[in-house]
Amino acid sequence: MDGVSRSELADFLRRRREALPPDRVPATAIHPPGRRARRTPGLRREEVAALAGVSVNDYERLEQARAPRPSPQVLAALGTALRLTAAEREHLARLAGQIPPGTNADRRPVPAGARRLLNRLGPIPAYLVDERQDIVLSGWLTRVHPGRPWLAKLAGQ
Repeated sequence: MDGVSRSELADFLRRRREALPPDRVPATAIHPPGRRARRTPGLRREEVAALAGVSVNDYERLEQARAPRPSPQVLAALGTALRLTAAEREHLARLAGQIPPGTNADRRPVPAGARRLLNRLGPIPAYLVDERQDIVLSGWLTRVHPGRPWLAKLAGQ
């Protein structure tokens, strides 16, 4: 995992932790004996670590962009601890490099009508995106001019 991905993963984890109200998690995890009054928005790092079943040090390293790539099991536990939606879990996995960007494994097939329409557009550079704004199909112009960097990017080359 490169430095950019680590920092994006760290930022995502921090934002989700801060956005999760403490009243949405079990009281035993957020009110350990002897704790002082809450001074931070959302959950504390140690609370997320306890809910996910990982060490506080490991979670802190993830949130500070100093940890190696987390395992799928750790990502699943963090997704549960942070009450992430399915889309947020997928985003978390992508940030951690678990689902390579641009894979078609989780995509619905492109309708034949959309393919025909894109092919009929002729010299107009066009592409079709999914709900995540990933390019799933591009017109012929983006494929026949691979020397143009922006066209090659659209064509997935």
